[in-house]
Amino acid sequence: MANRFSEELDKIARGSRPQMGFGKYAQAAKPRLFIMAEASGMVKGTVVPGVDAVVVAAPCRCEFDKSAILRGCAVGRETEHTGCDFIVLDLDGSIVDTADDMARLFRICGDLSDGQLRALGGLDAAAFIAEAELGESLVYRDLLFVQRLTDLCGKPLLLRLPVIYNKAELQALWDRGITGIVVDANKIDTAALRNVVDELEPKKRGKERAAAIVSNPPPAAAQSTEAEPDLEPDEAE
Repeated sequence: MANRFSEELDKIARGSRPQMGFGKYAQAAKPRLFIMAEASGMVKGTVVPGVDAVVVAAPCRCEFDKSAILRGCAVGRETEHTGCDFIVLDLDGSIVDTADDMARLFRICGDLSDGQLRALGGLDAAAFIAEAELGESLVYRDLLFVQRLTDLCGKPLLLRLPVIYNKAELQALWDRGITGIVVDANKIDTAALRNVVDELEPKKRGKERAAAIVSNPPPAAAQSTEAEPDLEPDEAE
């Protein structure tokens, strides 16, 4: 059964096309990174600017009406959740039952083996939240680490960020295949983050290897420049 979280995640990641026909229609939205914020609590009227989803880093119950922003909770000892769009689980946590319309997200770390990362695709998960232990600025090794996760996990990957990276760094992460980012709303200016995200350009399909080096054909075998000796006819005996 489809759930609201997966539908919204897919819509943001893919963007929307302009509708054909007459009349006034909303402009097409280009693909962009999905933004999730971690909050210490959720009460009615809570607003976190610039984000698509808010997750409370503790068990809670979303007892008020649905909002435009997706809401989720982390599962602890209390496993009963009502009104949430999604829940966040740990791989080492207890197996819990959830409603069909409630998406499951799993936290993962980079210490999983290649086989374990591939096995993640078999879990009933809408996405994974990856803790990559990134620093204040990115290095190329970080990109290799992220590329490994996106290549093997088989589901949308949301990368947890410690700071707001600059445009070039966020673009590099998006180009590695992440679907979204997760930040701490108590430490990160989410409105400023959204401004940077909106400046990014989606990776163009089919042009990923525009700078690839075309291998040269092997050199033709050198022709012998030595003239073969003329064969003299046998002399009559």
